[in-house]
Amino acid sequence: MADTIPDQSKLLEDIRREVVEARNMTIKTDNALKSLHAELKQVSAQQESFQKRTWFSSGVVYLGVMALCGSGAVLISNARAAAATTEKERLEKQITELTATVDKQKSDATALQVSERSATEVYKMMTTLPGEERLKGIDALAKVDQAKLSPFARLVLADRAEILKRDVGSSVLEKGRAAARRSDWPETIAQMNRLLAMKPTTEDEAEASYFLGQAYLQTRKFDDAIKYLSHSIEGDKKAKNRDYAMLMLIQVYDAAGQRDKALEVAREALNTYPSSDFRGQFFFRVQRRAEGAPAAAPADANKPATTGPQ
Repeated sequence: MADTIPDQSKLLEDIRREVVEARNMTIKTDNALKSLHAELKQVSAQQESFQKRTWFSSGVVYLGVMALCGSGAVLISNARAAAATTEKERLEKQITELTATVDKQKSDATALQVSERSATEVYKMMTTLPGEERLKGIDALAKVDQAKLSPFARLVLADRAEILKRDVGSSVLEKGRAAARRSDWPETIAQMNRLLAMKPTTEDEAEASYFLGQAYLQTRKFDDAIKYLSHSIEGDKKAKNRDYAMLMLIQVYDAAGQRDKALEVAREALNTYPSSDFRGQFFFRVQRRAEGAPAAAPADANKPATTGPQ
């Protein structure tokens, strides 16, 4: 019993100590649980705050992304609208140009048809009308817009007009010569002007100018006479009646009071035609001026010539 009692006391002591330790452990555990609970509450509060900040940040980010997307959409839309506007303007301009081109082509085609019809009528006039009435074709040809004709059509019309001018021009020139021989000066002027209107050869033009100058001298239209006689003298320097044309020009200059020009022509005529039938009259004017006397002509020198080479 004595041995058993200490052992029981020791056992009780151990149990008590374990109970105390267990109690202490329970207190520690409770305190730890309380601390853990407090920490969990703090963590929960922090988590809620973090979530709130996260939601706010996400909302801001979402709004920013949406704003960027909206801005990008607007910019893209504006860019596409500008590109579409530019393309529309380009297409409208192209349509306008194409429309203008088509209208011009239609206008050119219409003008070409009109010119071809006119050219056909002109050719018929130059080939089918009788006698000098064919000259109406030449007058009508001047009114045709030949730029719209084909090169072949222009060549055909030009050749026909040239042949007609030679055929009819010879007849007109002969009529003018005949009128000059019978001193019918108005008829001479009319026929020679008709010939010049046909744009004759250089030789025929010089001869027509010669007869026009003579006719205007006889009708005392001195300015016109000077114009055509000067043209005749300069146009064909090998003409057989050039010396007489120079004599008439001297008379015209005298009548117009242009003594210096008359003297100049007289000197040229005297040097060019020393054996001319009119040498005496050329020499008289040159000699009178050399002697210092007025360049008066002989009694018939200022009288319009009525005869001469025809």
